[in-house]
Amino acid sequence: MLILVPWKPVVIVWGLLSAMILFGFVASSVLQGKDPFAPGAVFTQPRAANAGAAHAGQQQTTHSHKAARTSAR
Repeated sequence: MLILVPWKPVVIVWGLLSAMILFGFVASSVLQGKDPFAPGAVFTQPRAANAGAAHAGQQQTTHSHKAARTSAR
């Protein structure tokens, strides 16, 4: 008994699933700050360094705003 399978829809669905998996892997790697095609390589600064610099900048601006508010009163 011969069972005929419509291969075109099977290939299209398989391709879409593969593309979604690849896209998810690349997006996850980029969000983690890693190069998705070079395992172990980091192409951006670690999050801790970025968070520390951003936090220090926020503290300075917060203090300057407080000083401006108190001097205006």
